Amino acid sequence: MLKMIEKLKKDRLAGHIVDGPRGPAGELKAGIIRISHAADAVIVPFYIQADSAWYFKSWDRFMLPKPFSKVTLRFDEMIKFPATTDEELFESQRQQLQEIMRKGASNLFS
Repeated sequence: MLKMIEKLKKDRLAGHIVDGPRGPAGELKAGIIRISHAADAVIVPFYIQADSAWYFKSWDRFMLPKPFSKVTLRFDEMIKFPATTDEELFESQRQQLQEIMRKGASNLFS
């Protein structure tokens, strides 16, 4: 995480899978909020959909678009959370981002 924070501070651009390497799928982990606070960076949720894809039988149902399929990538609004040491506020930020991303994904896929 420290290398990602350093890179984000330097390059001002990074990507992060928010439900972690082991899931559960759709459960936003705290890392993205911690990285954002440490680098004083905004979070820009984005969503991907393919009209034809293979879905792996993994915990996250990893998607691989099929050749020549139409892929839609939609960016949501920038989100800036103030840095905090208050655990309740931090958890509130995590839950708020998780809800935003769930709504954004359901809007894209409906």
